[in-house]
Amino acid sequence: MSVLPFSAVLSSRMSTKAPSSNSVAHARRIVQQLKVEAGFERIKVSKASADLMTYCTENARSDPLLMGIQASDNPFKDKKPCTIL
Repeated sequence: MSVLPFSAVLSSRMSTKAPSSNSVAHARRIVQQLKVEAGFERIKVSKASADLMTYCTENARSDPLLMGIQASDNPFKDKKPCTIL
């Protein structure tokens, strides 16, 4: 599957006929979305991954999946067997 550039997708969707109100509204929504996306702050993947690794190592002690939980705090631990049976 090949990936088309956005301009190719946009031009393929907009025909050479007189623009209808639907296609104009669609084009305006696309332009508005592109303006929103252009305003996002971008950082390099290497910096984002380094920040994520730092966060994980700093908060590892409070992560129950890494450190486990005490048996007394575990709500899923079997309490006592049923004495009726």
